[in-house]
Amino acid sequence: MAFELYGMLAGNVSPMTGENVKPAYGGEEEAFLRKVVTPIYNVIAKEAERSKKGRSKHSQWRNYDDLNEYFWSADCFQLG
Repeated sequence: MAFELYGMLAGNVSPMTGENVKPAYGGEEEAFLRKVVTPIYNVIAKEAERSKKGRSKHSQWRNYDDLNEYFWSADCFQLG
């Protein structure tokens, strides 16, 4: 997905179609932002609020490993 986003931002041309690279995820220009980036941002923003922007005791808030585990769970991430 990151490679695809880079290609869109760089204005790469598809060797198959000769057109600018378009996102495969959702078929619309803002799909990557809406369907991938925004949900990740919302979870992290909620966690920042829950941890009082990092001022709570470290044991009371989730870390990177917890968030990473959530995004790779079957409840969150689906291919296809």
